[in-house]
Amino acid sequence: MASGDLDPRRARAQLTRVLREVFGERPRRVERLAEGITNAVFRVSLDGDWVVRLNADPAKTRQFAKEQWAMERARRHGVPTPRVAQVGCTAEGLAYIVAESVPGQPASRVGKRLPLLAEMGRCAARLHRIRTNGFGAELDPAQRARWAHRRWAGCLDDELDAAGRLEILRRQRALPEAAWDELQASLDEMRRWRRPPVLQHGDLRLKNVIADAGGERVAALIDWEDCRSAPGPHWDLSIALHDLGVDEKEVFLDGYGLTPAQFAAGARYVRALNLLNYAWAIHESRDERRLAWMRLRLKGGFDLTAA
Repeated sequence: MASGDLDPRRARAQLTRVLREVFGERPRRVERLAEGITNAVFRVSLDGDWVVRLNADPAKTRQFAKEQWAMERARRHGVPTPRVAQVGCTAEGLAYIVAESVPGQPASRVGKRLPLLAEMGRCAARLHRIRTNGFGAELDPAQRARWAHRRWAGCLDDELDAAGRLEILRRQRALPEAAWDELQASLDEMRRWRRPPVLQHGDLRLKNVIADAGGERVAALIDWEDCRSAPGPHWDLSIALHDLGVDEKEVFLDGYGLTPAQFAAGARYVRALNLLNYAWAIHESRDERRLAWMRLRLKGGFDLTAA
């Protein structure tokens, strides 16, 4: 099968082969969860329920192996994650990962979710106690689990292209004039960091959480594709707090164990990383109306609590 071209009709046949290789039997039930040009996702029933992700690019095997490594490390430190049965690549060049299907409900559907957000904060705190080797989003498990960059400054400038993203924000007039000096100063200070790297989920939002039946406990953190190694809590906090209301932010941070003073001291770095992520969204948008709303958001137009 050619890289980048996943034929839906062949995906099920490949799925059966993968399951025979991993479990030695055919599935009793198959449910398609998602499918695109290069990806297919299935829930299957054998001895328990499993989620199988297939990708037409054999290089994706390395990405799947990174996810498996991160989930296993996180689980050892008390962060609930799905167990991975196997990662591999078929003879036809189809990458796959087989992980358990965790019972529960999508956290985004939970009604009264403040207890769940406090639990998410506690999970993030446990995750950020896991020391890593190097920085970035690329991991080589064969090289003693070393991440791509030896120094955080290299990751910030080369992998994240901080200067390029800053230029996008300038070109789009996305920030008030007073914010530029603080943003530049924050990035300059972050380049000088010598803080140790820790494991970060990379997309720690409700959509990537399975809640228990009661909606108050985290049954599993899923979708570790964007996991990375970075200093401190700031990367995950910049993502986790993004979609939350003011009360929800407070509950998450309190669950994490931060005091108001501690968060205030590091908020500028969380804000800087959030702005870098926004820059890429602005760069890819061709909708002028959408761009106008994003500019308003970045200039604080939605912040109704500031003095």
